Amino acid sequence: ATEKYNGAKETAEKLRQEADNLQEAVARKQDDLNELRRALGSAATAQYRSGGLDPSVQLLLSSDPDAFLDEAAVLDRLGSRQSEALERFLSEQRALRQQRTQAGAKLADLQETRKELGNRKKEIQGKLAEAQRLLNTLTANERAAIAAKEERANRSSERVELGN
Repeated sequence: ATEKYNGAKETAEKLRQEADNLQEAVARKQDDLNELRRALGSAATAQYRSGGLDPSVQLLLSSDPDAFLDEAAVLDRLGSRQSEALERFLSEQRALRQQRTQAGAKLADLQETRKELGNRKKEIQGKLAEAQRLLNTLTANERAAIAAKEERANRSSERVELGN
């Protein structure tokens, strides 16, 4: 029972460390995602402010069509970057969701291991209490006889070890 308890204790510590690492990674990824969300929000706000006219109408109404086309090319490149940023955002969001799921699973494993650890501890304490209760019922002569047997067993095992 003690070996099982020690094994469960080691497992609990390992799971706790893994869960802590996953939670730290989730927090870092959430910060990255929030920064990306702010950047995309700023770009969307700027696009909204630029007006709702169709680009071909803007070209026709422009006093300098060449400058408008140059600006449109720049905006097209920015649009491509925004699309890439949006794809990255969605990818990061999926990865974050997956990491959160993994962290939740590790925490559930940790909770189960801690529960098992508590059960093992109760089992060991129960056995120790029973052994102590039995020991307390022995007379002084019975205790002396048991101690003598243990001493003989120890000497016998020492001889066996020396013989090997």
